Amino acid sequence: MNAKFLIKTAGYLLMMGLCSCIHKIEYDALPFDGKILPRPTGYTSGVTDDWLYFNLRTGQVFNRKAPNQEIKEGEQLTRIDWDFAFCGYHIRTNSGTSGPGRGGAIDLGAGEYDRWQTVAQLPADAQWVVDTREIYVTYSQRDWAHYLSVNHLNFDDNPWFDPNKGPQQKRTSANQLLENTMSLSGPPMVYTPSYHTYVIRTADGKRYFKLQVVSWYNTYTEIDDTGGQLSYYIDELK
Repeated sequence: MNAKFLIKTAGYLLMMGLCSCIHKIEYDALPFDGKILPRPTGYTSGVTDDWLYFNLRTGQVFNRKAPNQEIKEGEQLTRIDWDFAFCGYHIRTNSGTSGPGRGGAIDLGAGEYDRWQTVAQLPADAQWVVDTREIYVTYSQRDWAHYLSVNHLNFDDNPWFDPNKGPQQKRTSANQLLENTMSLSGPPMVYTPSYHTYVIRTADGKRYFKLQVVSWYNTYTEIDDTGGQLSYYIDELK
């Protein structure tokens, strides 16, 4: 039999075997059964303070379709009908400088999301972290242009993006502990989840939800440059 034919046949069979293995791995993979933000949030929407608010007690979502529709920036300070909020990877709880509630967060460490099932498991000496005005969010390009115009500053001397410092930042209120759900490196920017399990206390101080952020991207779509639609798990502790 022709030697070239044997080599080609062996190569073909090998490739078929590899393909079948890859297909089997994809087929056997467990589907993602967590939550995905209904839309990307943050400065890419054209609004600097683009917060998507959630009431964990009722399931209600505020600003689902666009920024500042049901809860405008500043209004959250007097409302107790929300428990936590996303702006990009930044997270607010209804506590401290973000709202009048009794919210806050604790870190239960890396992994072991399924281990935590009940409130009784939480550490008795847990130090709940409330929100502060120590978080920096990225200015949208539109808002930065408006800021420069109002303050009569030159656009060329004050670019929105600096190669050494990145985009312009603004200080705002959020939960400093929950900043650790995601780490950034680059450029190019790479968003890496910590896979820690956190617990968020609701605004009324009576219920507790565990949270784990698993991706900067919508896990149902192909990963590209349009991140910000986070995938995460959140479940109530009984």
